[in-house]
Amino acid sequence: MEIEEILKDSCERISAQNKPPFDSTFDYANYQKQRDSALAEWKSIGKDGQEKYNGNLKNFYSEKKLEPELNQEFLNARNLFLLHNEINARVGVKSNIDLILLDELNFPAPAVELLENIENSDLVRELYKVRKRTTGTEKNSGITSDEARRLKNCMRQGRELYLSSRSGPLMVKPLTLFYSLTAYAYAIIILNNPIRFKLENLPGSHGMNYLPNYIQAQFGGDMPHGTFSDLLVSFPSNSIRTRDVDYAQSSEQSILEFFKNRFTVSAGTFLSMVPEIRDYYKITTGRNSRTHPLEISPVSDRRSTSWELQIGDGISRPPTSDVEQSFPGFKISERHGKTIVTIPTADEHTAQATIYSDIRGRLWYVENPFFPVVLPEICLHFLLTSILSNFMRYSPDHWGEVLLNQVDTNVSLIITKYLSSFELKMPILLLRSLSKFHPIVSNEN
Repeated sequence: MEIEEILKDSCERISAQNKPPFDSTFDYANYQKQRDSALAEWKSIGKDGQEKYNGNLKNFYSEKKLEPELNQEFLNARNLFLLHNEINARVGVKSNIDLILLDELNFPAPAVELLENIENSDLVRELYKVRKRTTGTEKNSGITSDEARRLKNCMRQGRELYLSSRSGPLMVKPLTLFYSLTAYAYAIIILNNPIRFKLENLPGSHGMNYLPNYIQAQFGGDMPHGTFSDLLVSFPSNSIRTRDVDYAQSSEQSILEFFKNRFTVSAGTFLSMVPEIRDYYKITTGRNSRTHPLEISPVSDRRSTSWELQIGDGISRPPTSDVEQSFPGFKISERHGKTIVTIPTADEHTAQATIYSDIRGRLWYVENPFFPVVLPEICLHFLLTSILSNFMRYSPDHWGEVLLNQVDTNVSLIITKYLSSFELKMPILLLRSLSKFHPIVSNEN
């Protein structure tokens, strides 16, 4: 293994599948409609009519041929139905997550305090209904107190590991950050993933693979289902939030394609997608970062309202081909060295752009090497911290050389900068993924 491999920019994709959890061969929506109609009929015939079926609704369903075999095809069709419903409930409506400002001078402390505040079983049960628009509604019982207690314990472990990382040595920081993120990921999955409801039913795998010879990660396609794949499905929509912007993109295409394609990606590719280290990435690799400043503003005329997206800093901007695939069918132009995209609000959910937000709420357009798979930002950091924690564990001699700056100084610089920047941002990302708040760091009182 050559340590310089960590800065390489490589991304390979092949078609591969491993029993995807979503399937459209069975019309579950029509089945559910028939079940609802049958239930209404069952109630209307009253006890006298129900005696024919020994008062058993299941017997009534069987006569109507509405008791299908619970095979994988049926279960996967139900999963797709649940995903559809969750997406439809999120797009085209105002977010139910409130913006909250954190003081710029000491924001890590209140962010961690907010994380600690979530560690309450009653609040966890409430969050389940806030963050899941459909499977978490008041029409069902939500999650039990016991399940909420388990999630609380996951979050407490995650917070303790995070605090250990903050106060611990750099030598073990990737491991404590990754384990912290993994513990929180379990809670994120149950609170957000439309097809996951209990911790005990989650797969045991990490859902990805590490290739030590090339310092790469493999994910998607035929990889075993696990924490990473469940984490990606936990973002059925991509929320675009600022103080003045509030809309969501559907992640359906991204999620379905994730299970059809396996990616083998170097750490350098992931590093190129982190907005906070974009200048360091250019300095250390000689390549341009994949991140570009993004400003969004509403525009309107007599007929409709739209969002105008300005991408770039006036000097550099993303390739036209990347923008076109992110915004299919939308008007794309150029003005003052920036790429301009106009999105009618009625069609905002159809965009497939990779858009991240920094701790101050500024938006960044990210060139997407994985298209049509759009990685949620927290998934990007899950992969990066996994790579670095594996590098640390299985190559402690090389890891020590990186930290002691005994190798290419560019490698040492970009790795230490990434770890310090993610450590600051991690509580903000977690709150945006777990709580009823979308925190923004601000110098306003």
